[in-house]
Amino acid sequence: MKTTRTSLRDRLRLPASRLRRRVAAASLPPSRVYLRHRTHIIGQDRAIQAMELGLKLEGPGFNIFLSGPSGTGRMTTARHILGSFKQPRKPLRDFAYVHNFLDPERPRLLELSPGQGVRLKRAMDNLIASAKRELPRALATERYRREHERIVGEFQRKEHELVSAFQEEVRRARFTLVEMQSAGTVEHDVVPVINKEPKTMAEVEDLARNGKISLRRFRRIEHRHRVLRNRFEGVQRQTRALAREMNDQLGVLDRQTASAIVDRQLADLRDQFPKESVQDYLDDVREALLERTALLVRPKEEAPAPQEAGPPDATPDPFAVFRVNVILNNAHQKGCPVITENNPTPVRLFGTVERGTDENGRTEADFMNIRAGSLLRADGGFLVVNAEDLLVEPMAWKALKRALSTGFTEIRMPEGPMALMSSALKPEPIPLSVKAILLGDEDIYRALYLTEDEFRKTFKIKAEFDVEMEFSGLNLEKFMAFVHRVISEEDLLPLTRPAAAVLVEEAVRDVEDQQRITTRFRVVADLLREAAFCARQERRRRILPQDMCRAIEQRRQRVNLAEEKYRQSIEDNVVMVETRGARVGQVNGLAVFDLGDYSFGKPCRITASVAVGRDGFVNIERESGLSGAIHDKGVYILSGFLKDRFGQHYPLALDASVCFEQSYGEIDGDSASSTEAYAILSALSGVPLSQEIAVTGSISQRGDIQPIGGVNHKIEGFFEICKSRGLTGSQGVLIPRGNLRHLMLREDVVEAVRRGQFSIWAVSSVDQGIEILTGVPAGSPDAEGHYPAESINGRVEARLRQMAETWKRFSGN
Repeated sequence: MKTTRTSLRDRLRLPASRLRRRVAAASLPPSRVYLRHRTHIIGQDRAIQAMELGLKLEGPGFNIFLSGPSGTGRMTTARHILGSFKQPRKPLRDFAYVHNFLDPERPRLLELSPGQGVRLKRAMDNLIASAKRELPRALATERYRREHERIVGEFQRKEHELVSAFQEEVRRARFTLVEMQSAGTVEHDVVPVINKEPKTMAEVEDLARNGKISLRRFRRIEHRHRVLRNRFEGVQRQTRALAREMNDQLGVLDRQTASAIVDRQLADLRDQFPKESVQDYLDDVREALLERTALLVRPKEEAPAPQEAGPPDATPDPFAVFRVNVILNNAHQKGCPVITENNPTPVRLFGTVERGTDENGRTEADFMNIRAGSLLRADGGFLVVNAEDLLVEPMAWKALKRALSTGFTEIRMPEGPMALMSSALKPEPIPLSVKAILLGDEDIYRALYLTEDEFRKTFKIKAEFDVEMEFSGLNLEKFMAFVHRVISEEDLLPLTRPAAAVLVEEAVRDVEDQQRITTRFRVVADLLREAAFCARQERRRRILPQDMCRAIEQRRQRVNLAEEKYRQSIEDNVVMVETRGARVGQVNGLAVFDLGDYSFGKPCRITASVAVGRDGFVNIERESGLSGAIHDKGVYILSGFLKDRFGQHYPLALDASVCFEQSYGEIDGDSASSTEAYAILSALSGVPLSQEIAVTGSISQRGDIQPIGGVNHKIEGFFEICKSRGLTGSQGVLIPRGNLRHLMLREDVVEAVRRGQFSIWAVSSVDQGIEILTGVPAGSPDAEGHYPAESINGRVEARLRQMAETWKRFSGN
């Protein structure tokens, strides 16, 4: 027995050399080798290929989602690849909004060649300035004045003849024209003259009532008043018609005089901007400008007096409608536009219509208040947005998908109560040619892909960023090139080769795989900065290995308070974990507690109990609602293992329960299924399990031990407990053999193993594990499938047979 135990333990015990990948300083590539690598992108070939395809493939929906954890270089890669585009994806354009003379609340969009937007704006400003200057001069010439006076004089003559004739008719009828005040206004009327005095019809009626004039005379006067009143209204209509005719003739005169000047000035603009949309706009400008000619020459006495309560310049500028609002100016754009929006609110992403205040204090907006957003600034190029930032703005996310799908974007006034206090300006939609690039983790991509059909149609290219790459000579050269670039760009202390070796080993530990190295270069850069700080504190001129180790340890200490608290609870026997002796049906399991920025191993007691019955396995965590689906699966697999091994010759009459003692949170994962198997086998066989050994690993229905995650954290977690209680040399951890490549243990653990104070065994089957834990061989089946009586399997077999017979005897079957 002793010989077998020692032999198996020695054979499966791992030497210290297998517990960590060593990187010798001499094996690192020299600077003359790694400095030839100028790339900013390392270890992301798959993502680069997908991204390059998406960038070059034109078609509906070929936008890109860069998927991967933060720190893997998604943004750096995007900027680097996008920066290589020397030409825009599509021809660049300027966009400008102008006044819509037919529908003022729907500003008109002009699409122009790069640089033409600003030129049109300047040309229109010059046009209006010139018109304000030259038109008054043209309208002040002697020729214009004579023609203006002729038209006005002709109107005055006709008006005088018409009024004079009516006045004579009134006089002959013994009436007269008088002015009368009514409701604050002056009105004209015809009234009779009696005894050389004008009398109103009411006064004439009083005279008739008092007998001062006869009723017959009153009726004649009343009839004449009615006739003259109708005649007077007719004269007034004729006078107004004459005034309209005069104004029409004056308008024709103004247009004829101004049109030569306006047409001459517009001719230059028509030559500069031959595009049809601009020509149509200039046609509208001509008509509107000619209509406003009179405003340039209105006599000052005709202008309305300013209100006392308002500002002296409260009257709006009638020529403001001729201004040009250039919302996108690509005159100086070199290469392909690449816009990164770090705050993708609807306003910043799509633009807005800003609000001003009119002379009465009311909010208002016109086409000159339209502002473009980052989406439009990316026209002809690329827009880069963080998906997480975008999704917290539901309106922005919905509008972005719509814009990418339709190829148009709209600028609208922001939502809110103030929008009700001003006119709803609705600028014309803007044609768009943008390829969007979203950055997010895999969870975000999966959630969007599974829940939004529109997302699947809009973002057809997925570029996945990995957190690790193969540990090869070429990748190591690139890794060292990155380290050198960070040191050079940030003027950090130089790194000695031994310190660089420590950094490389930490990069391997970050991915927990001896054959891989991390691509989370943000973590690597931060560690370099912290190590340089430690070296400067020691007044060193270079970063030494101890500076790197100190930075690594300080980083761990900053975030491991929860680990220390848990370990202290074990030391205080609040959480009970035994590290000496042996127990039946009890084993030390290992779990990983993930805090997000830090993970650590948690030793925990796992117990099993068995009894005669037919209920099978009871997962106490599941029954209490604390078990995840994967852990439940592990327990079902354990049940299948027992049925496969021991249920071939007789039915299993077994009630068994497994429990994570003192566990009050959810348990998930199957890494404890082998641990639970050992506890069940111990409970059934009656052979105690060593409490000096902790166990991790999942089990198959055939009894194979399968790899698990977090193996380094789990080993180190149990090591800390053993070290605090005193290392005995017989303590250790049982791990799956498939996890050998994942071992990157801390130096203190490796050193304890080297000194024989702590052990790690790698097993590939339950039989190997149970033999190490009990010191009793597991036993192999004979030709009939039965196990040796003194072996673990033989004892379990005998116990299960006994339980089956007991069940048969008591159940009456």
